[in-house]
Amino acid sequence: MSVADVPSAFDAGAAAYDRLVGANPGYHHHLRISAQRMGLADSGRGLRVLDAGCGTGASTAALLAAR
Repeated sequence: MSVADVPSAFDAGAAAYDRLVGANPGYHHHLRISAQRMGLADSGRGLRVLDAGCGTGASTAALLAAR
């Protein structure tokens, strides 16, 4: 596999990744806890967070929900 193949490989595996994450009953709850611990709900105004290479966006969704 070359670097050029990575995007299509990720696209091919994304649905399976989401099913795997969905099978873990505590995954989204723990993401919300992590977001709360980062202080996004209380003092996160103006804070910038980069979610890079973290799956299909579940982490980003939890961070946004904590605002």
